[in-house]
Amino acid sequence: MPTMNTGARPVPDATFKVTMNNQDVTAVLSPYLVSVTYTDHLEGEADTLDITVEDTDGLFKDQWYPKKGQTLALEFGYEGQALQSAGLFEVDEIDISGPPDQVTIRGIATGVMKAFRTSQGRAYDNTTLSAIAQQVAKRLKLKLVGTIEAIQITRATQIYESDLAFLGRLAGEYGYAFSIKGETLIFYKRTALRSSAPVLTLKRTDLERYHIRDKIKDVAKAAQVSYHDAKTKRLKQSRVQQGAQLDTSDYEVKINVRAESDAQARVKAAAALDKANEDATQLELTVFGNPLLVAGINFMLADMGKLSGSYHVDMSRHISNRDSGYSTELEAKRVTSNG
Repeated sequence: MPTMNTGARPVPDATFKVTMNNQDVTAVLSPYLVSVTYTDHLEGEADTLDITVEDTDGLFKDQWYPKKGQTLALEFGYEGQALQSAGLFEVDEIDISGPPDQVTIRGIATGVMKAFRTSQGRAYDNTTLSAIAQQVAKRLKLKLVGTIEAIQITRATQIYESDLAFLGRLAGEYGYAFSIKGETLIFYKRTALRSSAPVLTLKRTDLERYHIRDKIKDVAKAAQVSYHDAKTKRLKQSRVQQGAQLDTSDYEVKINVRAESDAQARVKAAAALDKANEDATQLELTVFGNPLLVAGINFMLADMGKLSGSYHVDMSRHISNRDSGYSTELEAKRVTSNG
């Protein structure tokens, strides 16, 4: 895997391309550009694109004033290399300040905008998690991508929730999550994503700034769920174990859930156990700009003693600033330890 080494530059010049309503406006914006900031979330929040420009001539407050609903797209990276696409955004907010006069154009991921506008009250009967995800994606005119296990669901109810809130709640119960990138709804199993191979290694010398919070807490060795069996009218329990390596722990997660079968209860127990054991070590850092560092990938952190290991990126922020250059900020969680 590649290793970043900021002490051994030179590196190519950072570059980006901004498109508005399918037209390349990079050359027009460049003389006025103060910064471009792309924030990429794994789940839970919409991806955003902020473009800040000087407006001493008043152009962006007048004939160049962006219209709500216009689309924006960003590609970023380095000269001579394939650029990373940030997806498609819809202009949602204009922020104006001064002096000196500046205008910030904020775009929200287009698929998320559509989903937030949609509030539904409906039931899904005799179906699967995959089929429900497909229905929601189709309704929002999004393409569903990802592998979803054949989880049978007798009934799921969306009670006047937005499609995002409903699907996020349902996916979380079964250990899944999703993100919307442009016109694609990407579904993934949390455990599978966190166990994927690291794409690069960051050494201590690569970190321009870092902050690590290591929670000292018990690791749950098992999860037990209780649920009411509609057929037998009895309270049942289902239990899943993390692994033999955790036999020294006596901590168990115990929750009450709505389940239609023992198989469904076990999937929910596994999801609860996984959720309980994440977030122990959280990392925030800033590095020299790297387009490979996007939400959802894993990277290795080296030369940090017992804090070294594999980390999973929950949020990345790529900032191209005319004064300070290109940098990447991350929020990540450790998934494996070298200690």
